[in-house]
Amino acid sequence: MNIQFLGIKNQIKKSGCSSCGSRQVSKHMFQREARMVLPSGQTKTFYAGELYDVMEKDGNFLLEQTYSLDGQAVKMFKLG
Repeated sequence: MNIQFLGIKNQIKKSGCSSCGSRQVSKHMFQREARMVLPSGQTKTFYAGELYDVMEKDGNFLLEQTYSLDGQAVKMFKLG
């Protein structure tokens, strides 16, 4: 099964400064790699945009992986 890692977009929030009065800052950061332990027992590092040939059991597991961005579930992998 061929899958592609899409990357992970994280939101970083920094609190404002009570001394100088600056406001809270929010930025988005794109994580280009992720290291995961697969159901087959392999530890694999995935890089955004790359295609990977994995066993069907591992592929189905990876296709179910999501993360939360602004309250919405976003998939980390897609079929390649």
